[in-house]
Parts: sequence; C-alpha cells; structure tokens
Amino acid sequence: MTIPVHIIGGFLGTGKTTFIRDQLAARAGEQLAVLVNDFGEASLDATTLAGDRPFEITSIPGGCVCCTAPEGFIDALGAIIARGPDRLLIEPTGLARPQDLIDTIRRSPHAGSLEIAPVVVLVDPARLATANEPERVLIAHQAEIADVLVANRTDLCEPEALEHFDAWAADLWPGPLVVHRTTHGRVPLEKMEWPEHEGTRLSLDPSGHCGHGHPDSHRHPDGHGHHEADSTQGFRAESWRWSTAHVFSRERLFRTVLRMSQGLAGAPLSRFKGIFRTDEGFLLLEFAGGTVHEARSLHRRDSRADAIFLVDGDANPERLASTWLSRTLLSDEELDAKTHEIEVVLPDGRVRVIDRKELLGLPDGIPDVAGIFPERTGAAARIDALWRTHDLPGSGDAIVCASDGFTSEPVPIEEIRRGLLLHTVDGEALAAEGGGPFRLLIAEDVDDTPPACASVKGVVRIVLKPGAPNE
Repeated sequence: MTIPVHIIGGFLGTGKTTFIRDQLAARAGEQLAVLVNDFGEASLDATTLAGDRPFEITSIPGGCVCCTAPEGFIDALGAIIARGPDRLLIEPTGLARPQDLIDTIRRSPHAGSLEIAPVVVLVDPARLATANEPERVLIAHQAEIADVLVANRTDLCEPEALEHFDAWAADLWPGPLVVHRTTHGRVPLEKMEWPEHEGTRLSLDPSGHCGHGHPDSHRHPDGHGHHEADSTQGFRAESWRWSTAHVFSRERLFRTVLRMSQGLAGAPLSRFKGIFRTDEGFLLLEFAGGTVHEARSLHRRDSRADAIFLVDGDANPERLASTWLSRTLLSDEELDAKTHEIEVVLPDGRVRVIDRKELLGLPDGIPDVAGIFPERTGAAARIDALWRTHDLPGSGDAIVCASDGFTSEPVPIEEIRRGLLLHTVDGEALAAEGGGPFRLLIAEDVDDTPPACASVKGVVRIVLKPGAPNE
C-alpha cells in the first residue's frame, strides 16, 4: 500500500501553513504526517503546527530540501514511511521549486512506498499583481507544476488583482487540473484527488493514447484521437499523453519533430507543442513559424503533445505521427543498461565516450573521497582533469543525466568542474545501490554556498550546452 504525498508549494506568505492546518482539521479520520522545511533555524512553521497533534510532524530546518539537504530529506522520508501514515503533506520553503522534490522522491529508495498525489501551489493574487521580476519568475515556476492552483487570501485583494490572476492562470500550458479561489487556505478534499485518467490514474499505451478515452481529444468512431477543427475546414488536431514512467530519447525525439515539420503523408504540420520526459530532462518542443524550438520544462504530471495538420482528402498524418513518436521512447533495456562508460555530449552533438579505465588514469585522482565526503567511500576522478584532458568547453552549462531518466538543472560548467566522479569502490565498479555506475559529488564552496548540483547518482551522461548569448 503506497502513501499519497502532496507537495504544498507557494511563495513566501501565501498561506501554506494555514492550508495545512485546514487539511488536518478536515481529515480528522486520517493518520497524517507533515514534513516541513523551514527557511531558518527557528522552526517557526513546525512550532505553529505543533499544537495540532495527533498527526506526526517532521521538520528539516535551514536551506531547502529540494537541493541543499537531500540526505536529510531522504532520511526523514524513511522515518515517516516506517510509521505508516495514511497521507503525507510536504511543505518546502517559499523559495523552493516543487518539481525538484518530485524528482527526488521518484528516484529515492522509498519511491515504491510513496505515490505522488496532486501538487498544490498557493498564490496570493495581491502579491502576484505587485511582484517584482524575480518574484514573478519564481511564482510562475512554482505554478507551472501545480495540479491544484489556489488563489488564496482572495478576501484581501482588489477585484483587479483577481482578474489579473485569472488571466495569468489561463495562460499556463498545459495548466493545472484545478484552479480554485479561496480564503484561509480552504480547499475541498475532493479537489485534492486525481480525476479519472490523470496522474497515477493515467493509463496509456506507448502510442500515447489513453486506454479509456483521451479527455483532450475529440474522438471519431475509428478510434484515432484526431478531430477536425470547428472553425477552419481542413485542419485536424491530434493529442497524445504518456505517463512519466516513459522516458524519451531527446536525440530521437528532436529528429522526429524536425521530420514531422516537413509534413506527414502529404499533410503539412501547422503547429506542434509538446512536453516530454527525456533522457536530458523534461523538455518543451514547439514547431511554429517554420522553426523547431526547444526549452526546459518544469511540468512533471505527464508527457504530452498537441499537433495540428492541414489535411487534404483521406490523408492520415496522425497515425504516422503516433508511430514516429512511439519510436522515440527508450526501451527498458536502454534504461537499465549497465555500462562502464560515461558519455560527454558536446554542444554540437558529438559524443566523447570515457571508460572507467581512463578515469582511473586521469591526473590528480582521489584514492578515497571519505576525506572530503565523510559519508562516501571510493576512488574518484577530478572532473577538471577530465575537462583538461579532452579540451572540453570552458563556458556554458552542463546537464547531468542519470540512468533512470533523472537529469539535473543546467549547472554552469565552471561549477561542475569543481566536482568529482566517484567510479570505483574497493577495486570494483561502483554498484547501483551505491549510486553507480558513476556518482557526481560537488563539495560546498569556501563560503558554504551549496552548489546547484551537489550529488547525482547513476550518472551516465553529461550534456554540454552553450551559454546564453550575453554570456
């Protein structure tokens, strides 16, 4: 029996703790656990909630469980699971990005005991209307992953702020499943469950079609998920969705979208927009104005795509597109492949393959990392030595990719060069349970600033991207 886990996100002061208190009161018949990540050392939110026993509360003070305290977070999850609650609510800091928590849970050793429940993100419409640019960006990042988007404190804002919130929420794509206006953090319990064919109730085959009908497609009797647009004769739209258990090859997917952009079965592609979980992270791919655009996505609920074709006669580009897209999925064998090599993908697509023997021979290697990372053991290579040996780019970003489909956020190359690649323990290859085939470790800087990518297990690939044009 898995434990549903709700992540409660939202900017500072949006009412996350008030929302949790209301949920605790409304779920008096459930045994609840709450994991709070306080921003400071005073554990103010934990203290605020402490009077609401008999639920169990665990607090991780300081930093952010999404990035700077992963070990403490994993340990806390294990302790909570051992107590066997009916439901777990996690409140990260107001500066956290909920998608990082989801990624951590999905690849943690406790993943089989937990079930991601709808993610709730609270927004204060008055704060949204007056936020500065950095605040707006963070609020938008948090909202992009929301399954339930809550406009809270609506009694304290002007009608214009509510109208602004509604327009802002309507522009989110693919958007939340629920948008709810409320006061004092009150959200009906039924809105906290997955609707049919959503989240963990999403049942799909590799073609991306739902087994019980696709709510985003108007289906014809022939069973294909296309529909002819009501407003423009000759245009047909098709939608696909895949569960997050499916991982796409970014390389094959990009080539496929480029190929689709040239037309299928004599039907030109007018528009394509999709979010995919790939071996290089969640990506947004769009075809518009004759060009394919790519960007990172914060969406985590599923993978999905929408396409519009200009169809003349009996052409069926949708079926061909379904076949092509399904072929971009990574097989179980590809995902589970054990390797003694790590790939470095250059910005131009060329691949450098480095095996364990070469890592052992790099200069300035570390015989045992225990002196730097007390909780780890084993031999490691300095990434800077790898960079110098292969004359790799000195600027831009690196994305660290793991064998299970997890990827880091883009990390500045100068930062990743500070890291170590743990590769061997007691003369043997690093085992999977120890984070093999390779594990990235980056120590804190001299000012104790946690790195953006401190520890990634199961590393099989490092993808290099050019920096922004102004860099």
